Amino acid sequence: MLICLFKLEDIGPVLADMILDQNVVIDETTIEKFSFSGSITYSLIFQGMLHLEDMTSELYGPFPFAFSSGFVQYAFSFIAEDKTVKDKRMKKNTLGLVLMLVPEIVSKIDDFREELAKILIYKFHSIYKINQVNKEFLSDIIQSYNKILTDLLSSQQAVMLSKQIIDFLAVKPVPSAKKELENLAVIHPEKYTTLIKNYYASFLSSLPYKETSFDDIKAIIKTKNYAFHFRREDQVEEDFINTQKAIIFLVDISNRKYKTTYTVLSKLEEKPKIALVVSLPEDIEKASHQYAKFFTGLEGYISGMPFFSASFTSTSEFKAKMLEALFWTLSPA
Repeated sequence: MLICLFKLEDIGPVLADMILDQNVVIDETTIEKFSFSGSITYSLIFQGMLHLEDMTSELYGPFPFAFSSGFVQYAFSFIAEDKTVKDKRMKKNTLGLVLMLVPEIVSKIDDFREELAKILIYKFHSIYKINQVNKEFLSDIIQSYNKILTDLLSSQQAVMLSKQIIDFLAVKPVPSAKKELENLAVIHPEKYTTLIKNYYASFLSSLPYKETSFDDIKAIIKTKNYAFHFRREDQVEEDFINTQKAIIFLVDISNRKYKTTYTVLSKLEEKPKIALVVSLPEDIEKASHQYAKFFTGLEGYISGMPFFSASFTSTSEFKAKMLEALFWTLSPA
């Protein structure tokens, strides 16, 4: 397991800590990858939180890891006293996030997620100050993680999976010529403009962006490697849609207003990765019927394209599902 710790006033982002259960030198490229993943996760998990009372210690994931296949990431949120926090609204507290990278095969083991959640909730139950979340504390979590593996797997399998993390870190990036930014789009109905504004604002509070602009119809955030576009679905042109490597569609299934999504998809000449985050009514029977009807109509537009879908019925679910969709679009094909 590889662990990274982020906290509120460091997000810019700055990596507070990164540890393994073995002594391995971690290069700047790896730190940059985790800084990027951590800042996105941090911004979306805490998006729209108005009061400290809204904060809960919770395990999120698994999410795809954006920079290598074969791995997934989990995130655990917590709150702790931090007298260095300058924002008076935080009342000398900070929001923290622990990002954990594990081999994908581990996430598929029966009971693994439940056991990991138990460990994290138990360990953080006694944390009151941010300086308690130190290298020794995080190392203890890794030791508990290793025990889960040895309980659920053979010792040989556990060693093999631990080696997989080491091998990932040992791969050095090959220098290459400067490449163009990869375009990723979030396309949404007008109804969700306010929700997207908050989503955009949460990115600005954490992503290390180089350029940005915003209006009610479209917005863009450019980082070192990506250009994140936010576009209202009734304002999508063919020359825009066909320059995207991946597209996340926010779809209003709950009100049966998704014909414009079909219209946008009909403009595609290329085959980008497609992620759908759809709103559903709370009534299970009604939701099932509308979901099936939407996807029946969708099949003719996404045939042969890499595809991901998730649904939500509440704002908190929306944050988690958008995070899943975003990391899926960023992950290797």
